[in-house]
Amino acid sequence: MPSREEHRKQVLKQRRAEEQRSSDLREANLFYGDAHNAHRQGDLPAAARFLQKALHLNPDHEKALLLLAGIHTEAGHMGEAIGYWQRLYKVSGNPFALYNVGVLYRDLEQPENAVKALSEFLEETKSASSPKVKRLRELAQTQVAVSRMKPAAPQPPPAAVPPSAEAASPPTAGPAAVPQAENPPAAPRVGLRFLPAPTPAFESRGSLADYFLRRRWIALRLEQNFEDLLCLPSLEGVDAYVYQQETVRKVLRQFKGRALLADEVGLGKTIEACMVLKEYWMRGLVRKALVLTPPSLVSQWKGELVEKFGLAPVSPDTPAFRQDPAQFWKDEALVVASIAMGRMEAHAPHIAVVSWDMVIVDEAHNLKNRTSANWRLVDSLQKKFILMLTATPVENNLVELYNLITLLKPGLLATEADFRKTYMTAAKPKTPRNASQLRAMLGEVMIRNTRAAADVQLPHRIAATVTVPPSEAEAEVYRMVSKFVGERYRQTHANRTPGMVLDLMQRQAGSSPMALRHSVARALGEKTWVRAGDRQELEAILEVAAGVGESGKAARLGHMLATHGGKAVVFTEFLPTLDYLRRVCEAGGISYALFSGDMARAEKDAAIARFRDHSRALLSTGAGGEGRNLQFADTVINFDLPWNPMRIEQRVGRVHRIGQTRDVFVFNFCQEGTVEEQLLRVLHDKINMFELVVGEMDAILGSLDDSRDFAEIVMDLWISGQESGQVDRNFEELARRLLEAKKVHVAVQELDESLFAHDFEV
Repeated sequence: MPSREEHRKQVLKQRRAEEQRSSDLREANLFYGDAHNAHRQGDLPAAARFLQKALHLNPDHEKALLLLAGIHTEAGHMGEAIGYWQRLYKVSGNPFALYNVGVLYRDLEQPENAVKALSEFLEETKSASSPKVKRLRELAQTQVAVSRMKPAAPQPPPAAVPPSAEAASPPTAGPAAVPQAENPPAAPRVGLRFLPAPTPAFESRGSLADYFLRRRWIALRLEQNFEDLLCLPSLEGVDAYVYQQETVRKVLRQFKGRALLADEVGLGKTIEACMVLKEYWMRGLVRKALVLTPPSLVSQWKGELVEKFGLAPVSPDTPAFRQDPAQFWKDEALVVASIAMGRMEAHAPHIAVVSWDMVIVDEAHNLKNRTSANWRLVDSLQKKFILMLTATPVENNLVELYNLITLLKPGLLATEADFRKTYMTAAKPKTPRNASQLRAMLGEVMIRNTRAAADVQLPHRIAATVTVPPSEAEAEVYRMVSKFVGERYRQTHANRTPGMVLDLMQRQAGSSPMALRHSVARALGEKTWVRAGDRQELEAILEVAAGVGESGKAARLGHMLATHGGKAVVFTEFLPTLDYLRRVCEAGGISYALFSGDMARAEKDAAIARFRDHSRALLSTGAGGEGRNLQFADTVINFDLPWNPMRIEQRVGRVHRIGQTRDVFVFNFCQEGTVEEQLLRVLHDKINMFELVVGEMDAILGSLDDSRDFAEIVMDLWISGQESGQVDRNFEELARRLLEAKKVHVAVQELDESLFAHDFEV
């Protein structure tokens, strides 16, 4: 039986989940209202975007599903329309949605699916008595009969019209006009330009021969040998470069939807994969898809799919998942999940029994070991199409490449024994034999675009360290914190101080006096580890911190923002520092927008819009470095520094990315005599981190022979350096190790270059 404290935590957790759910439902209704207004004004693309956001928050929003299904039906975008009508039926049980699915499948020249949907409609409405339903049943029965025998005289139901058509319209006009709760006025037929080909004269009326000719015309228009990508006009905020479009065509035409996308880092493999998914989705060839990513990338993938590709993914963090996880995997059409969750024993068997039309695996080099749980999970999946994304197909030996290709196209490289015999040299596992033959085989599944061939040039990234001398009070309080943390960090007695608390205190001391005061106050409230001597030292730290006054770093920041002409994103790790920077901007008359992870989605969107349109600075916690593209800014200011280089890179990558047209300036603030000063000396001065291509730092850290988290390495070096008086020497050694790891990374790049050369570009 759970203890009272455990029960209290469970109740609080449930209450927070319910509050979040209520908030999501309210936001979804607001987005639906925006969509309703846009639809009434005839702006169907805007309406579709709002509806997709509503469904992202509430996948069961009936009104949003209804209106979005109608918009895509009106646009002639049959593949997506079918998906939304099917979801509407699953949510509401309204049989008219089944009728619409049947008619659209008919237009896609998929008679078996059409018969199935129309037969279900007939079964659902067999006891209905209204004249409208009877008329629709007659049309459905005619179409079922036509589809089951050779073409004969009966006139099939004509083309689809949007669900916003007037109720008085004759039912022969197309799919059933499902009644809408709010009955928005009929919108003009504004095309979404998904299918730009002209409409033939025989579209709406004519003989049976004309009807079948029209069906063939539609089929040809959809097929077109994948030369014309139907998804391009529907993308939002995506500059689909020529090499990306050609990559999609090659995956669809030649690879039949099974490919290893191995572009060099920073070229947009995610965009390419999403375009392939969207293209298949629009053509009705994919109706159920799974995206597997590292845990840190789940939200980024979901955001990309919603905002840029108009899809509505869900993740296994919803009430529906918690209620019935096994059914969740079966029911949801588009799922984005972490591979760490998917490989768990509680979920892997349920994922494996589902028939997935498409599976996408990001950071696929995590599958290089055939004995790993990651590899076994992906191998177990039932999948028609599969895309695997990695910039480093080979890191240690050619067997890793064999393991990846086996997931994509089993048997292409024969057995592992045959592969080793034919393509590997025993003494040199990285050097292939019969290299030209191996490249020819890989050419059946791999695409690897390079910057040189793609001619993608990012503007310069110019970084500078802003080292600020501390005041006497600032120097003293930092010394006191370092002493307090160092004396307790390695304690091993039974009631030892939590290392995370000390780590946080040290990092907040480098951020601002306000953040430090917040951290010390929380520590004083602890009853588990704070003893009398600890309390005295903490109170002394708090007293000195309270007398610091204006931070030297803040004064320098205020001056920089006041004289800077462009738009700057200012990052901090901590909310007390964020609030302090807000006051610095207000005192200096600097227009700003606030962005933090604890804001609701609508508030975040509003903050980004305010920064883009009106403000000179965006003051953001680290959450602003996740999933938001801020190319309209030209400056990144790290007011404090994460001890994980990848988080620094993620911040910079919000501004310095494909689509940026100006040079990007990166200013890294630090106080003299701090951990952050040492860290910048290593990352900036020694290994030139800010001159590396996006993604390279991750590869370098992956080559670092150390199982510890990088932030833990930094903390250990600082503490031991304080004890021995060898701080500089410790961080010099870290720089040496990173330079060695960088050499390993360069060697991997050279290996990939020698293996793949330029044979796999589009």
